[in-house]
Amino acid sequence: MRKPRPNTYNPAQALHLIASDRTGLPLSCPSCSGNISRDPVVQPPPPNSHVTLKCTGCGRLARYIAGVN
Repeated sequence: MRKPRPNTYNPAQALHLIASDRTGLPLSCPSCSGNISRDPVVQPPPPNSHVTLKCTGCGRLARYIAGVN
C-alpha cells in the first residue's frame, strides 16, 4: 500500500505563496483563505534552510529552500 501524500497547492498557487513569503507580505491560503503557519518562524529564514508553509484550515503545503540574501 502506498504512503498517502500531503495535500499540496497547484504550481501557480505555490509560486504566488512563496513569492509573497519571500517579500514579507501577509500570507493567506489561496484555496480556502485560511491562515498560513510558517516553519521556521524566523523572518528572513537562515540561508539555505528549508521553509514550510502550511495552511491551518485545509492542510495544504508549500515548501522551498531559502536563498542567500
